[in-house]
Amino acid sequence: MKTHVVALVSVLLALLPQTIRVTPAEAQQATPSVMLSFENADIQTVIKAVSSLMGITFLYDPEQVRGRITLLSPKGISPDQALELLSSALALHGFGLVNRAEGLWIVPAQRLGPEAVAIEVVRLRYARAGEVAHTLSWIAPPGVRIVPYDPTNSLVISGPPASVEKLIDIIKPSSQN
Repeated sequence: MKTHVVALVSVLLALLPQTIRVTPAEAQQATPSVMLSFENADIQTVIKAVSSLMGITFLYDPEQVRGRITLLSPKGISPDQALELLSSALALHGFGLVNRAEGLWIVPAQRLGPEAVAIEVVRLRYARAGEVAHTLSWIAPPGVRIVPYDPTNSLVISGPPASVEKLIDIIKPSSQN
């Protein structure tokens, strides 16, 4: 089993992008991508792999951060997306990431402070609030709630501010003409 994990990490490290000199414009266009393939892997092994990929220091208590997770990306993803994927997998197991000067701390979710919540009301003109709410629910990130208010044909969207703003950006062109 240990040789299987070592082989898997070796394959992941072989897929890491090499240092390439590019102009700032090329850097925005050419995002390095990796494929993650961790099936029922030890959480600490996955954390170490993502740490190597991102060049980020993770701090955690190995006695608390235990278990097995699956991270699969059928297509190449950016290093930032790999970090988001790891964060989501950790959240499923009751852990969260806290950004500090010395690195990213992995802590039990109950030790995290309350998150900021944004509440926005978006009035729709060209679509029914119930239908838009249903459609957006398929792409809304965890922690975002979308409630239609039919009397004014509006949506009440609440959740983390960045997530709420992304959803509003999606519906804004069609709702405010």
